Amino acid sequence: MDIKVDIISKETIKPFSPSSKSHKSHKLSLLDQKAPNCYTTFVLFYNKNSSSDLENVIDSLKVSLSKTLSYLNPLAGRVKDGITVECNDQGVDLTRANVHEDMSNVLMNLKIQVLRKLLPMNPLTRSDDNVLLALQINCFACGGIAIGVCVSHLITDGSSIATFLKTWASIIQSRAENDNITISDKLFIDCTSIFPPKEVHSFSMFQFGKKDQLQPKMAARRFMFNESNILALDTKAERSTSRVEAVLAFVWEAVIAAMQKRNNNNSIKNYVIRTPIDLRRRIQPPLPQQTMGNIIHMVEANWEVSEGPLDYKLLVKKIQDSIKNVTKHGYDVKNMDDRVRTLNKEERILGSTSLCKFNFYDIDFGWGRPKWASVGSIAPNLVVLMDTSDGKGIEVWLGLVEEDMAILEKNQEFFKFVSLSRSIF
Repeated sequence: MDIKVDIISKETIKPFSPSSKSHKSHKLSLLDQKAPNCYTTFVLFYNKNSSSDLENVIDSLKVSLSKTLSYLNPLAGRVKDGITVECNDQGVDLTRANVHEDMSNVLMNLKIQVLRKLLPMNPLTRSDDNVLLALQINCFACGGIAIGVCVSHLITDGSSIATFLKTWASIIQSRAENDNITISDKLFIDCTSIFPPKEVHSFSMFQFGKKDQLQPKMAARRFMFNESNILALDTKAERSTSRVEAVLAFVWEAVIAAMQKRNNNNSIKNYVIRTPIDLRRRIQPPLPQQTMGNIIHMVEANWEVSEGPLDYKLLVKKIQDSIKNVTKHGYDVKNMDDRVRTLNKEERILGSTSLCKFNFYDIDFGWGRPKWASVGSIAPNLVVLMDTSDGKGIEVWLGLVEEDMAILEKNQEFFKFVSLSRSIF
């Protein structure tokens, strides 16, 4: 299905309190510099708030957003020279939109193209030339609301998005309850002493392709792994695995099989999966989980055709070994790769990210838990993992070239452990 979305208004929301002299700039670390120069997206769906008028709800969102930016002032700033965020209080973009459809109809016919319409901008836009945060409040015909988020990956990772949304929600809750809350003014900290930046304008963990290059058509699908599916994969692995490791290795195996079948000339010799590792608890001394920024390190697992038949157990081990190779201190600055990760003609790279354990379903703006929480877009050759609403399963968004996806969808072994889902119900 398609939906009609009308833009009602656009405005700039600035911090409630101006940035102090001691917070006029925020230095980007090496890890920030290595992040993709684009936007991370997220959409939260909420049922109709029967206890409050829609206009009051939106006004409350605006005021609390302004107060949130006072604590997270780099989000309202602009990038300068690729190494600094000027905390100049220029603000964030807020769009209000009306959706000519009931929310339930959208959630019963999920398509990534529809979710993109709930976002305030194209997520592949270069974020060093624009606002660092943009939001869209989507009002459905039924009274439900979806909040679409685009936030620059230059200064945020998955954990940071969760921190921003939880901070915003806690402020709006405290206003409604006339309650005082304590929020740290040090959520953004200077990590340049730990991860010194390089004198490079911009380089990225991922390459999305040049604008003048003809890009292949992409397909995006949502797959559901319930609790029993994950337990079955754990048994299949024949070793102790985390939920994320079990699912990630299984998806990687299916993607490799699809790519091999399409490239039957065997020109592809090496298959790579890249996984971000949260360093907050790994560095010494550890950082609070709420610390904003890109506090992640990318690790790679490789499977070569010369190793023999494709084997799930081996892929699980490779992913686990790549994670274990992160030093006991969580990083090794001297050995960090400063180069842009480019694609060798004889290899295929699958990017991955896990948003599990960030508790997105606990983000309550005063109307209850989200009906659904999801990314709002997916890049080619990328897999994103998120907890299901009950916290027991994992849902996966996968973006692949159309030909690869068509082959994967015919993989009967794959669907013994997973279901293709176009509805949250």
